[in-house]
Amino acid sequence: MSIKRFRGVSLALLTFISAMVLTACGSSDEAGGDGATATSPVGTNASLAPVDTSGTGGTLRIGLTAGNLPFPNTPPNEGFEGRRFVGYQIYDALYRWTTYQGDTVPEPELALAESVTRSEDNLTWTFKLREGVLFHDGTTFDADDTVFQFRRMADKEFEYYDANVAATNGSSLGSIAKWEKVDQYTIAITTKAPNAFLPYDLAYIYFPSPEVVMAVGNDDYIKSATGTGPFKMTKYVDGQVMELEAFEQYWDGRPSLDKIVLLPMPEAATRLAALQAGDIDWAELPPPDSVAQLEAGGFQIFLKNYPHVITYQLNTYEGSALHDVRVRQALNYAVDREGTSTLINNVGFPASQYMYPGHPWFDEAWEGYTYDPEKAKALLAEAGYSGGLKLKMIYPTGGSGNMFPGPMNEKLKQDLAAVGVDVELIPIEWNNILTALRAGFANPDWAQYDMSYISLAPVAPTGFRSYVGAYIPPSGCCNQSGYASEVADALYFQAQETFDKAEQDRLLKQFQSTMMKDAPVLITVHDLNLRVMSPKVKGFVQPQSWFIDIREVWMAE
Repeated sequence: MSIKRFRGVSLALLTFISAMVLTACGSSDEAGGDGATATSPVGTNASLAPVDTSGTGGTLRIGLTAGNLPFPNTPPNEGFEGRRFVGYQIYDALYRWTTYQGDTVPEPELALAESVTRSEDNLTWTFKLREGVLFHDGTTFDADDTVFQFRRMADKEFEYYDANVAATNGSSLGSIAKWEKVDQYTIAITTKAPNAFLPYDLAYIYFPSPEVVMAVGNDDYIKSATGTGPFKMTKYVDGQVMELEAFEQYWDGRPSLDKIVLLPMPEAATRLAALQAGDIDWAELPPPDSVAQLEAGGFQIFLKNYPHVITYQLNTYEGSALHDVRVRQALNYAVDREGTSTLINNVGFPASQYMYPGHPWFDEAWEGYTYDPEKAKALLAEAGYSGGLKLKMIYPTGGSGNMFPGPMNEKLKQDLAAVGVDVELIPIEWNNILTALRAGFANPDWAQYDMSYISLAPVAPTGFRSYVGAYIPPSGCCNQSGYASEVADALYFQAQETFDKAEQDRLLKQFQSTMMKDAPVLITVHDLNLRVMSPKVKGFVQPQSWFIDIREVWMAE
C-alpha cells in the first residue's frame, strides 16, 4: 500500500498586498520593531487555494538559484537546493519527508524501508526493506545495495570508497557504529549511543545503483547517476541543463509529470525574464519587487513559513573580536530586521530567534533579539570597543536559497556602521562558502575572517549540530563558529536520546534559546520561500520545508 497519497493545500495565488498584510499579522505591537517579538506572518491565517491533482503529463522547466547545476551525486552539491531538485528526485533514502502536505512541518516517514524495529537499549534499528523496488537501470534494490553505499561512504578500505561522498555525508553518519545485512531485505544499523534523530540522518543518505558505480567508477558516476527515485536522469550538461524523466516503474507509482528540465540561473533578474518570456514555468526566488507585477500577470505566487533563517556565522575563536560574547550579542542588537524585511519586499520577516514563532523550538519565554542600537553600543563599550572595530565577512554572490546577499549585506554593513563596527564585505563563490562551513574558522584558510553569510535550513534537530561542540571541525561537521557550551551541549544530547517527541521538543526549545543567548550566530530574517509559477503548473503543494514533493505536479495545456 502506498504511504504517500495524502495531499494538503498550498498558498497559491497569494497577492502581493496580502503578503504585506500577513507579514504584520496581529496588532502593531506584535509585529516586531522596538521591544517587540516578530510574529509568524504566513500560516493558517493565509488564504489557501485548492490543489488540482486531476491531470497528468507535461514538461516542467525550473529556473534554479544555483550558479551551476547540482552534481547528481549522493548527495548532490549546491547545498539544499541540490537535494531539493536533484537528490530527492533521482534518489530515495530509507526515510523521506512528508512534504506532500503543507499543514505541519514535515517529519521523516519510511520510504525504501517498509518497517523498523528498535532494540530495548535503543541502539540497534532493524529495517525491513521494500521488495520489488527497482533502480533506473532495472536492477533490484536490496540489503546488499545499502551495505554498498555505507561502505562507499565510510569504509576507506573499500574499493569504491568515495572521499567526497564521505565528507558530505559525515554528519549523517556520525552516530552510526556499524551496519550489517541480516538477510536479502533486512539490514540492522547500530548507533554509538541512543539516537532518536537517526530517522532525520537517514533521510539524507541516498542509494545509487552499485552496478552503475562499479561500471563507470566514482569519478564518472555523476554522468550516469542512477537511483530508485521518481525521476531518472536522461540528460546532463554541466553548467547548462539537466533533464529528468518520469520513472515508469517507480515503487510508489509513476509521477504525474513526463519530464523536469533544470536550468541554472543565479541572477534573480534572469529568472524573472525567463519566466515572463515563457522560457521557464517555475522560478525560484525572483526579485521581490516583481511580485505584484507577476501576480497581476496571472502567475502563481507561493509564500509560506518554513525553517530557513538567513544567518551570519560568527568566529568565536581567540584572535577574533567575536570571541567575546558581548560583541556577538551587540551585533545581534544592532540589526534593523524590520528594515531588512522591507528592503526585500517582505518575502522574509524579522528573526528574533533562530526559529520562528509557532515552531515547536521557538522559545516564547524569551523575547529574543530586538533592534536596540544603544544596547549594542553599550555592549561594545563594555567589551572594550567604544572606539569601534573592524571585521571581515565572506558572502556568496549567489547559490542555494541565499535570498538577496547584495542588498541584504549592504544593509547589514550600514546597520553595524551605525554602532561603530566597520565590516569589509568579501564576495566568494557559493561552494566555497560551503567549504568554509565544513572546514570551520579554525582552519588556516578561513581563520582570517570574522563572519560568513549563509542561509541555513534547520528542517531537523540535526541542523542544530552547527552549534554543538562535538561537531566542531575537523572532529565533526558543521560547527563553523567553534561554539561550545556545556549547558547547550547537554540539552542537545539529552534531546537526541529522548524518544518522546513532546519532551524532545521541550529540550530543543531550551537548546535553541540557550545557544542564541550566547550568540555564535547573527540572525536577520526568516525566509518565506518565495517561488513563482506559470498558471499552467498544477498539483503543487507548498510545504513548510526546504524540500518539496513534485510527484503529483502536472502541466496544463
